Amino acid sequence: MRTPPRALSLALIVLLATVSAASASDALDAEVRSPCDDAPQAVPADEAVSLPRSEAFATFLTAPDDSSASTGSAAGPPATQFESWKNAGDMALKDTVGILGAPLHWSAKNWLVFGGIAAGVVAVGFAFDYPMRNKTQANQTQALDDMSKIIQPFGAEYSWAVIGAYGVAGFVFHDPAAKNIFFDSVMASILASGIITPTLKFVIGRDRPYQSTSSTSFHPFSGSDNSFPSGHATQAFAVASVISAHSDQWWVSVAAYTVAGLVGFCRIYNNAHWTSDVTAGALIGTFVGRGVVALNDRIRSGEGKVSVSFAPLYGDGVKGGAVMVVF
Repeated sequence: MRTPPRALSLALIVLLATVSAASASDALDAEVRSPCDDAPQAVPADEAVSLPRSEAFATFLTAPDDSSASTGSAAGPPATQFESWKNAGDMALKDTVGILGAPLHWSAKNWLVFGGIAAGVVAVGFAFDYPMRNKTQANQTQALDDMSKIIQPFGAEYSWAVIGAYGVAGFVFHDPAAKNIFFDSVMASILASGIITPTLKFVIGRDRPYQSTSSTSFHPFSGSDNSFPSGHATQAFAVASVISAHSDQWWVSVAAYTVAGLVGFCRIYNNAHWTSDVTAGALIGTFVGRGVVALNDRIRSGEGKVSVSFAPLYGDGVKGGAVMVVF
């Protein structure tokens, strides 16, 4: 008897959430037990410092022009618990300001990197948009159809099922690592899939492959259900990046990014996106997912550099409020 695709998807959700939560918990326990937390040692200024990947992302997002940010002071002990909803709200605000406001304080080098990435996406479009569309549409099979039905929802509703599984593990079974993954995944999803990608879809207005035979058909500011970038790829890679960033096990990253990559393939296979749409969505999801983890790791360790404050404004003919953001 043939197993229904939804049953296979549910099993994959449970397996992925269980094994990666266990991996993250082991890593967090090892970090908490490290004797380095009890006796941090200063690093001489003349010695080269190798930054973890998440710390490099945090530097890029919050202080790209601050040379001292690469060394900084010794980090405090990492927070191992989701302490309160108030703290979560404060962290969410800092995530939003830090991620969405990042371009406002990018250096010339940051903009150069961004320009190179954008040029790379354009190059991918010229090289692969038509060949990939033609190949996938000419080689439709029942096996790939079934695979698509199972995998594609991991860029939509199934991704939220994965996030929910971490929430259950964290809040019901009191797993601190799972709580962190749950919160970071929610924030990455909101920022990447809920704000950045929909905004770009509206502004760019690219036609989907099934709407036009031309990959250069654009109608800016004309609706939200457009092709560039891929929302499914954005969501899949945002969640995969959070899961990967919280684990030090290579196979967790391989599993997470494999599922995300297959989501992108399914969108091309179903003629819903051009290859460059998927590439852009994957980059957005990865950047935001790892950026959120990097920011929140610094906040949890007491090194968060984003400060947001509000103040009322009163005066002659003036009533309102002010928001001050310090990076």
